[in-house]
Amino acid sequence: MSLARRGLHHFVAALLVIATPAAVAHAQNLRSLRLQVDNDWFLFWRPSTNRPDDNYTHGNVARAVFNVAPRWTRFGRPDCSAPRHILPTRTSCVQSFFNFSQLIFTPTVDAPMPIPGQRPYAGLLTGEFGAQLVSPRHLQSLGIGLGTTGRISGAEASQKAFHRWANIRRLYGWDYQIAAEPVVGMSYGQQYLVTPPRVGQSSAITAVAQGSAVATTIQTGADAGLEIHAGYNAPHPWMNPSSSERHRFRAYAILGAKKSWVARNLLLEGNSDATRGLVVKKPFIFETVWGLAAGIGGYFVEYRAVSMTRDYETAPSWHRWGTIAAIIGTP
Repeated sequence: MSLARRGLHHFVAALLVIATPAAVAHAQNLRSLRLQVDNDWFLFWRPSTNRPDDNYTHGNVARAVFNVAPRWTRFGRPDCSAPRHILPTRTSCVQSFFNFSQLIFTPTVDAPMPIPGQRPYAGLLTGEFGAQLVSPRHLQSLGIGLGTTGRISGAEASQKAFHRWANIRRLYGWDYQIAAEPVVGMSYGQQYLVTPPRVGQSSAITAVAQGSAVATTIQTGADAGLEIHAGYNAPHPWMNPSSSERHRFRAYAILGAKKSWVARNLLLEGNSDATRGLVVKKPFIFETVWGLAAGIGGYFVEYRAVSMTRDYETAPSWHRWGTIAAIIGTP
C-alpha cells in the first residue's frame, strides 16, 4: 500500500471519529442530507466545446444535519430532537452537522511545468463537525474542521481517472501540485431570515442575509451576502414544515450574491518551491448565483449556476461552474 493511500485511510478514520457522536449514534435523527457535485461542465446552455475545465473545476460535497447534538455543544440549550421541537416552534434548539468535501483546482493553461501567472494544481479534502443554534428567524453555526492537501486528498487520482474514462485530454501538471499539508481550523456562520418567518407554512418568497468566517492553517477570510428563493410553496430555509405542508409540491427560483474577503489562500499562494509565488492573490471576490429547485415530500433536486470574479490577478475575468444537488429534508 502506498504512503498516500495509507495516509488517506488514516485521514478518513479520523473524520469518522469526529463524526461519530452525531452521525452514527443518532442516525435516526437525521434532519437533512445534501449530496452535491460542482463542475464547470454543468454550464448546459453553452456548447460542450465552450465550457471551462480549469481553476475550480470539480467538487464533491456532502452535508448532513442531525436533530441531536452532544451535550458539550449545547451550552444548556435543548437539542432539536425534544418532542416540543418536532412541530413548528418559535423557541431555539441545537442541531449538529457534518460536512465532507473534495475540491479540485487546475490552471487555465496546462503544462508539464508550472508557468508564472498560472495557479498551481491543487486538491483539498476536508471534513467538518459542528453545531448550529436554530430559531425561526436566525441560524448560527460553529464548526471544527480537519483536512489535507496534496496527493493524499485524492484529487489527482480522481481527475485523472475521470479523464481516462471520458476520453478527455491528458493532464500534465499534477506532478507539481500543492504539497501535502494538514488542514486544521474553525468556521463560523450566521443566517438571518429577512422576510417574515412563516414557520410551518409555505411562502412565495424568502430572503436570507448570510455571513461567515473561516480560519484554518491554509485559508483565512470572511464573506457576506443575500440569497432569495421565490416561487411556488417556497419552504422555510431551515425550520421543519407542518404536517399539512410536508408533502406539498414546491418549485422556486434561486437568486443570490456575496462578497468575500480573502486574507490567505495557500491553494493559490503555494507551499513549495514549485508552487510558491506563481500568482498574486486578490483580496476581494464577488460571486453571483442563480438556479432552480423542485421537490415534493421532503425530496428536492437543485441546480445552481455560479459566476465568480477573478481570485488572482492573471485569472480569467469571470469563472463559472454549475452545481447539481440531491436533497433529503430541508433544502
